[in-house]
Amino acid sequence: ASGQQLAGFVDNILNVTKIEDNQLELQLKEENWNDVLERVIEDLSLRTKVRGITIKTDIDNDLPTVAVDRYSIYEVLSNLIDNAVKYSGTSKEIFIGARLNREGMVETSVKDFGLGIDTAVLPHIFEKFYRNHRNRAQIGGTGLGLYLSHAIVDAHHGQMSVQSKVDQGSTFRFTVQPYATLAKELKAEGDNGTI
Repeated sequence: ASGQQLAGFVDNILNVTKIEDNQLELQLKEENWNDVLERVIEDLSLRTKVRGITIKTDIDNDLPTVAVDRYSIYEVLSNLIDNAVKYSGTSKEIFIGARLNREGMVETSVKDFGLGIDTAVLPHIFEKFYRNHRNRAQIGGTGLGLYLSHAIVDAHHGQMSVQSKVDQGSTFRFTVQPYATLAKELKAEGDNGTI
């Protein structure tokens, strides 16, 4: 579990450097969103088990395929789930949901019932190196995960948001586009997807 977490830190640092140099390259392809979510949850199950945390899911079965860069969107999900684990406090459950929202985007949420985020902190939560002053001494991290995740979702033409209350937990949401909205462009680029 520690090895997985260290690998995540290294990936975050490398990708932040790419973003700052305008060198982060995403290769959008058609993906089954349910499969992507299941793979990430399975891969992170060791970390959750070590902390005695259970992941519960509420994922619509009829979601359309999405246009994503599987590697980078995996990193977004990994960062959000890892944060939910770290900030769960005494809570032992995390909820992951996915649905088609009113705007026709595939919306995914990661919810914990832990420490929560103070309202004074929320406006800065997606800034690089920003860490919550209430618990940064007790909980490790680089302050890069949310900054990077927001940048990756933005590059996918999606949106990321957070709702939180102190001692009640946090819910992070982000959207990605259904493949159908980009299908013509993606097919024109061939089997390699669009960059």
